[in-house]
Amino acid sequence: MKHFSLLLALPLALAIVAPPALAAFVFRVGDTVYVDGKRYNWEEWKKIRDNPDLLKQPAAAAPAAGPRAAACTTAIYYDEFPSEDESFQCTAGLGVLTREQILEKGWNVDFVERIPPPNDQPAQSPRGLPLYLYKLVISRYGGYRPESPQQRTPSSIPRSIDTLCMNDCLGSSGTKEVCEDRCTY
Repeated sequence: MKHFSLLLALPLALAIVAPPALAAFVFRVGDTVYVDGKRYNWEEWKKIRDNPDLLKQPAAAAPAAGPRAAACTTAIYYDEFPSEDESFQCTAGLGVLTREQILEKGWNVDFVERIPPPNDQPAQSPRGLPLYLYKLVISRYGGYRPESPQQRTPSSIPRSIDTLCMNDCLGSSGTKEVCEDRCTY
């Protein structure tokens, strides 16, 4: 019995006396370092690595940079993808924006959804084409910095072609040049 109590006392004494071991999951991609799910640049990580107490200190609350995802929907039904100057009603407090304004504010178009009209509304346009509401699912990622349009050159705005829009446009006898111009965002 005496040996049994010593066996129980030994792990308890070691747990009290031994300093706690710290482990962190560290992942580096270029100059970006992820530590336990938090993102740091290389200089910040070197400071944390040299002084681990910085990691334990609660960071000052960073101001919210705003929403990171939203959806923008057309107000009316279209028989083809809306033109560049058409407005979308956006969620997350963004208001009414055109596609160009969405891109200028640092948003990326992740997905375009075509929503058919309800049964009580006409399903076809006067041209005989199906009508749809268009919904853009948009997002922006970590390093968002608001810029004014004057700071950003038109060539620095990333451009993509919406394939659904291209299919609709080409299917309604549009030329390739007109469709590319209309469906580029």
